[in-house]
Amino acid sequence: MPAAIAFALIGGYADAVGYLRYKAFAGMMTGNTVLMGLAFFHRGGELPAWQYGGLLMLFFATAVVAYRSLRRVTPGVLLAAEAALILLADLVGAARGIALLVIAMGLQNPLAGRCGVPFNTTFITGDILRFAEGVSRHRRNGEPFAIFGLVWLAYALGAGLGAAAFRLIDRPLFLPVVLLAFVYAWNRRREWASYHNPS
Repeated sequence: MPAAIAFALIGGYADAVGYLRYKAFAGMMTGNTVLMGLAFFHRGGELPAWQYGGLLMLFFATAVVAYRSLRRVTPGVLLAAEAALILLADLVGAARGIALLVIAMGLQNPLAGRCGVPFNTTFITGDILRFAEGVSRHRRNGEPFAIFGLVWLAYALGAGLGAAAFRLIDRPLFLPVVLLAFVYAWNRRREWASYHNPS
């Protein structure tokens, strides 16, 4: 699924740039939860515990809003919003930048589901487990599982590309927006095909 791969690339990329630039993850809330615990109990974290807690609440609230909004707006509207948030994160200071990236990633999983992607694309542990389960069963019942491995690899590739871009490009967050344009075009094509060829 091309959109799943693109969304996973974006998720890994945003997490890498988010951590390198802002010392917090954009979509991996497990990581931010661990960092919050470290900051609270060791008082030696990169950010204060309350900032990590605020990012966790922001991600949660954004996901709630995204799920509700998808009942009323087209995915294209939220794709445009995600793209704008990612671009704005490159242009503002650290505290606002990570908040904008967290909001963008909070939109992404609900949006991916609406675009026909049944995988996690901003955090990857569940996908790794589903891939491992599929490998252990050797495709029992004919269930495909390779896509979970591909999504995992795409997330890892996105993280690597994000780290490289962070070192090489002054405004590295422009690149995921190109992938969002691809997702928009892919989703429009998918919707057009389902409208003209209903099953």
